[in-house]
Amino acid sequence: MLTRKNTQPEEPELPKTEQLEKRIRKIKTIKVGFILLVTLVCYCLPMIFPQALPFTPVQNITLSVFVAAALLWILEPMPVYATSLSIIGSLCLLASDGAITPIKNYLKSVDGEHLLSYKSVFNSFSSPVIILFLGGFALAIASTKYKLDINLARVLLKPFGKKPNLVMLGVMCVTGFFAMFMSNTATTVMMLSMMAPVFASVKAEDKGIKALILAVPFAANVGGIATPVGTPPNAIALGFLHGEHAISFVKWMSIGFPLAVICIIATWFLLKFLFPFSSKEISLEIKSKFNTDWKSIFVYICFSITILLWMTEKLHGINSYIVAILPLIAFTCTGIIKAQDIKTMNWDVIWLIAGGIAIGNALETTGLAAQLANMVDYSSFSGLMIVGAIAVIGWILSNFISNTAAANLLIPIAVAVLSSQSINTGIDMSYSLMFIALALSFAMTLPISTPPNALAYATGKIKNIDMIKAGGIVSVLCMLMSFVLLYIISLM
Repeated sequence: MLTRKNTQPEEPELPKTEQLEKRIRKIKTIKVGFILLVTLVCYCLPMIFPQALPFTPVQNITLSVFVAAALLWILEPMPVYATSLSIIGSLCLLASDGAITPIKNYLKSVDGEHLLSYKSVFNSFSSPVIILFLGGFALAIASTKYKLDINLARVLLKPFGKKPNLVMLGVMCVTGFFAMFMSNTATTVMMLSMMAPVFASVKAEDKGIKALILAVPFAANVGGIATPVGTPPNAIALGFLHGEHAISFVKWMSIGFPLAVICIIATWFLLKFLFPFSSKEISLEIKSKFNTDWKSIFVYICFSITILLWMTEKLHGINSYIVAILPLIAFTCTGIIKAQDIKTMNWDVIWLIAGGIAIGNALETTGLAAQLANMVDYSSFSGLMIVGAIAVIGWILSNFISNTAAANLLIPIAVAVLSSQSINTGIDMSYSLMFIALALSFAMTLPISTPPNALAYATGKIKNIDMIKAGGIVSVLCMLMSFVLLYIISLM
């Protein structure tokens, strides 16, 4: 018996890329819808339960912006720097003296004392912390442009010989050194590309190749803790430490540098144990030569003077933020850094930090941070437990989102909690906040945890389980060592 064929034309299948894009758009839409719903609920709750949540109108708006920012940073339906810009715009339009006229007039009449100044919100773009990072970026660009980084690496690696474990130690020391002043990501890119011929010389079946590759991102992540400019969480924490709790560049370095050295050595021993080398020697050839033109020599001198000024603040009295602008002035005036170089600076990081500073200042200025902190009864918890809990929460968050975003979320709340009169941690607040900032930088368990981890994973020689195993142990070990060291220092 004959059957009729279906003459209806079949719907053409979408190409895989279009299907993927459609799916991504759908996921983003769901995320945005969820964020809007949670933010709306958060805004309405204080009105429904005014006794349980006694927030003023300005505080309520600020809280809603903070919740929306937190969810946007965590779920990332849009770039994290876009979230930061949205924070600044939202605070200006909804909670400041530059808001839409009906909103501004209403807020002035019912909550004038907490109303933000739009100028203070915009001041986050010119915060001393931002200048500190611009100076760091200027040093990094000039160093890369005139081969200072590669030349120093070649000189610094030479004494470590050809034995695999010593070469790995040398790679970690050099990576950690550059990560103190350059971005961790830029340092990792430089070291992985520079070491590519060395990686190629190691046999594919040698487990040690995993140790050698993982040594780069781990050392970059750890090296960043040594100075305030090493990684954004350091600078964000520094921005909240004023007056009696202020930490100078050299004071941070006097704690961060020895801790970074200890952590790098501990990581080296761990990697040796987890991924032992079978090769007896490694060929270490890095082709480069020192440039002797006046611009290169000028970069070498400026780099040295800047570091020296940062380390001798007590002698000359120029604070680290002002020192940071000097290389920027010197390099732009001499043409070492040109307009196209300025365009290559990590402006997304600058915007991300600016947004964090803006929401942090808003939480503090409106009194919301202190009010949120005082809503919890801390009497049943020890101060050390509270500091440890905040650090662990930050570490978990940083494994999945940018450590800068995590710092922007947690550090303002941590400051308010630690400032509470009912808490006695036994540790100076500056050390407590420093520990929390360091914990954020120690999050390196997954390939997505930090850009350096992702770059190492992209080599194709590292399995996910390798990074989880090594990164997890390194993270916990570094956190414990930093806590013990800071606790001992606080007792002195």
